[in-house]
Amino acid sequence: MSNDMRSYFLKEYGAWSVLIISALTGLGVSRAFSVHVIPVFLALALLVNAKQAYSTWTSQSGGKRAFVLFIMQVLIAAAVFIMVFGKDVFTLLPLLFFPTAYLLMRKTIGEHALLTELVGFVVLSLASIIVKFTLFGGIDVRLAVGVSFYFMAGVFKVKAMLSKTIKGRGISLLYVTSAVLAYRGMHIPLMILLPLLDNIIVAAAPYRVKLQTAGWIEVAKSMIFLILMIGLY
Repeated sequence: MSNDMRSYFLKEYGAWSVLIISALTGLGVSRAFSVHVIPVFLALALLVNAKQAYSTWTSQSGGKRAFVLFIMQVLIAAAVFIMVFGKDVFTLLPLLFFPTAYLLMRKTIGEHALLTELVGFVVLSLASIIVKFTLFGGIDVRLAVGVSFYFMAGVFKVKAMLSKTIKGRGISLLYVTSAVLAYRGMHIPLMILLPLLDNIIVAAAPYRVKLQTAGWIEVAKSMIFLILMIGLY
């Protein structure tokens, strides 16, 4: 494969991690399995990877190839969904709001804007309910809230660590509080949010670690979250 084509593979390992954990969460809480989950997950991965082509296409250096690759990935993923779900695919159409909003915000207000990043995590979290939909049908809004609120907390943790301001740390604490309230409102066991104790520690007394170490901490937290979701949801 040429280096040019390799450039169209998304190298955001954090995004891949969230996608995989979200999908495994949907599978784990379902306590079931179907071979249909495999092509559905691959289609979701293709959609996430399409972000790279979209970024190239909408940048100043963007061109026809990037646009074609973006559209091809979206169409292939859509074809997989239609083949797997048939007419039931129309149930998933409202979920298109989130990836559409993300792409528009990425273009207009920027990739690193707070709202863009939050919606991006919501998009990745949709894997949990789509996998569960594959097995049982129906959109589990409660699961969507549980997964997305957990992963969005990482945005505020990172901003608190980077800003090193009382305001940033306070906002991170407020977000953890909002996640607790959301879980209570949706009757999701609060114990599942146990990994967010790290976010509270960072907000109260920020610690310094290398970027790679911070990434592995988030992966470990996500694994604990996955286990708690499977056991308690």
